[in-house]
Amino acid sequence: MMLIAAVMPGRAQPGHPAETMRDLQERFAACFQPPSDAEGTRITFYFSLDRNGDIVGEKPRTVAVGFRGSEDKRDRLTSRAEDALTKCWPLSLGAELARTIPGKVYFLQFQVDAQGRTQVLLRPFGSHVPADEEEVSHFRRR
Repeated sequence: MMLIAAVMPGRAQPGHPAETMRDLQERFAACFQPPSDAEGTRITFYFSLDRNGDIVGEKPRTVAVGFRGSEDKRDRLTSRAEDALTKCWPLSLGAELARTIPGKVYFLQFQVDAQGRTQVLLRPFGSHVPADEEEVSHFRRR
């Protein structure tokens, strides 16, 4: 059974430090607005953050794209997703996240279902444990 959660007003708002990975996940979800023809898309990024909430390196590394459509449309979607994510940085991190997050690699995945809902998953790289109900959020985009 999977918990379906919406972004709660007042939590992880810009200007307020993110205290949990869930807060960060919600911020990434707010950055990504899939185009109307993105149903069935899955796009995965790897990245690291420094203690100030800035991305380490130039931009997130796109490591996987699942898309039903032309190569040109896939490339445009990937570029659009990368551009959207660059607007997320720097992230405002609470003291504990700022202490523990640097030096780790994370994967961030967006999945758009047939109804246009976007599922966002943020996990440490190499995590072999299936996502639990607290780590997966669905966001209605239509």
